[in-house]
Amino acid sequence: MSAALRLSLGALSVVSSLSLSAAAVAGPDWDEGPNDAGSTLDTSQTITTDGSLTSIRGKLGGPGLLAGDYQDCFMIRVSDPTVFSVTTAPGAGGPPGFNPMLFLFRVDILDGQMVAKAILANNDKSSGDPQAQLRRDSNDGSGTTITQAGLYLIAISGFGSQPVNASGQFLFNQAFLQPGVIAGPNGFQQLNDYLLAGWSQDGSFGEYVLGVQGVSGVPAPGALALLALGGLATRRRQR
Repeated sequence: MSAALRLSLGALSVVSSLSLSAAAVAGPDWDEGPNDAGSTLDTSQTITTDGSLTSIRGKLGGPGLLAGDYQDCFMIRVSDPTVFSVTTAPGAGGPPGFNPMLFLFRVDILDGQMVAKAILANNDKSSGDPQAQLRRDSNDGSGTTITQAGLYLIAISGFGSQPVNASGQFLFNQAFLQPGVIAGPNGFQQLNDYLLAGWSQDGSFGEYVLGVQGVSGVPAPGALALLALGGLATRRRQR
């Protein structure tokens, strides 16, 4: 083998290694695809990709023949709460008029059923910026923060469509409607009042891309059931 050929093969090897490393760092993306991510925990789309996740692409379709598509929910695993972040990518908030809002729920077990408990909400990242962003900490004075890795539900809707509990009450402190505010849930007395049951109304709609950090896919359905019924239920008994 000539020296020139060895040099070429060596350079190709280095390029291939760098490409693989870059792909590993970038992590896989998730596309909602043709199967709509629903608006509740039961109808949510479980993200099952291996490893860390960097982006989620989807679409709120708006009016439909049978039912409208105004909210999308994705079940994910928060793998690193210290760097957790979800944001609508700059310039990717959809067509004109689509003003996104983001919500986060903790997936837990209550009376043997999986439930989604309100954690964080944001409307506008900052004054003059209609994109939305969630980080691990609230800044509305509620002291709500993400401290544990585990199963969570990310929800996106268009402005005007808020999550509500079974009594039709808004789940989150309405301070989240102010620019730059990441709010925790309203101060309910009963645990059931914190649980996602539906949505207040239809909102704006369009395409979106979520950039995420500290997030990964969740195990296959069988392992997911074991994780929920074993790990979460065990923590509840230990409290």
